[in-house]
Amino acid sequence: MMKYTDNFNNILLPILENFLKKYGQQEIHKYFFEILDETKQIFQKEYNDTNGQKWRNESGTMLELLVIYFLHKEIKELGYDITTDDKIERCESGILEEVGHNIVLKYGKYYILPDSDIVIYNPKTAEVKAIIYCKSSVEDRFGPLYWKVKLSTNERTKNIKMYFVTLDKEYNQNKTGFKKPSLDIQGESEPTKPRILLEYEMDGVYVTFPPKIMPTRLRVLR
Repeated sequence: MMKYTDNFNNILLPILENFLKKYGQQEIHKYFFEILDETKQIFQKEYNDTNGQKWRNESGTMLELLVIYFLHKEIKELGYDITTDDKIERCESGILEEVGHNIVLKYGKYYILPDSDIVIYNPKTAEVKAIIYCKSSVEDRFGPLYWKVKLSTNERTKNIKMYFVTLDKEYNQNKTGFKKPSLDIQGESEPTKPRILLEYEMDGVYVTFPPKIMPTRLRVLR
């Protein structure tokens, strides 16, 4: 059973419940940015985080747990289960150890477990079906891209689907001086390098935008 952090339960969850009452289950995914933005404000006040350093360390975990919160039930109904890479690293026996063996890669005499925020697997066979990367910033995109290419070229792991979820809060400056999200998924100009790499390499990319940037806050690139 998935366990959530105290910060998730005490800070984010009450905010999430308010958004669910207002927008409903079917629309809630469009408001991840706003939910995390409100969470950030409360978190920083409680932890006296004036420079934002504590939140930068916490934001990735919050996004990851938010995605898990909504996926867990559906994943279980499909007959699969969900875990995180830190749980796999800590386990010493049982099904999660087998899951780790099914995605570990060999580098000479070394065996490395790929970075994988969320892992979806078959609890009966330990077969890994998908890996989901949750990044609050597109800045951290090359890690997931590297593991996607590496796993897809390995015979044992080539069928694992890999997805990328981001808030895309980073911005680029285009030639006209107008700031745009670095994935620029509206297609009004030439796509940015992050968009090209993520769209062509990952099996799916899910992007949440703040309301002032884009009326439709969530788009799927592939």
